[in-house]
Amino acid sequence: MKYIKQIIALIKELRKTPRGRGILFFAVYFVLFAVLFLIIQLSDNKGTYEKDYELGRPYSFDISYIEKGNYHFEYTITKDDVKYLYVGDMDNNKEKFIFNNKEYYYDGDKYYVEDTEVDNPYLYSEFKNIDNIKELLSAATYESKTSYESGFTKFNFLLSSNTINELIYNKQTDIDEEPNSITVSNDSDGIMNEITYHLNSYCKSEETCKDKLEINISYSKFGEIKEIVNN
Repeated sequence: MKYIKQIIALIKELRKTPRGRGILFFAVYFVLFAVLFLIIQLSDNKGTYEKDYELGRPYSFDISYIEKGNYHFEYTITKDDVKYLYVGDMDNNKEKFIFNNKEYYYDGDKYYVEDTEVDNPYLYSEFKNIDNIKELLSAATYESKTSYESGFTKFNFLLSSNTINELIYNKQTDIDEEPNSITVSNDSDGIMNEITYHLNSYCKSEETCKDKLEINISYSKFGEIKEIVNN
């Protein structure tokens, strides 16, 4: 209250002279500009928050079509200069896919080539698991969004190797590194149809590659795959 009275007294004193009135004039405009600037800044921050919320922390894309488990897929791993490609179909927890010119059949928890049971041929299959994908995306930090005229959208996330170890391998690590990144793509209907892991930092910290590890999974033909049987 004391300071308010002092300010009022100062204003009354300034109003007595032309110079004082000029000072008051510029002071009022300065305050108005300051308030306007503050309002604009708060509005921008609010808009950014709403945009981030719309982007779907944790998701703004429809992952339910993948969860239903009926689709065609291409699963590509690029490790340094070597590329591994798996192409196949999935329906009701069964898969039929081609890898290294062999046709594999998967039923629940076993893999077959013709009628012979074989070891799991997938590399890094833990990153293909839909439950793991959801956990990693929930833990990742949103970075940016890119929209295209075709209606496709890409969302970029950052993810530490420590988080990967904790969520996927249930182990605690303290790795000081550049973060890994994840890119999620959706179609014009907002349906997630591709995910790419850029795990260079992770694989180098684990000493499983020299420079590069990239894992890409693309999905298509949702709900169109017929019953899969082992021929």
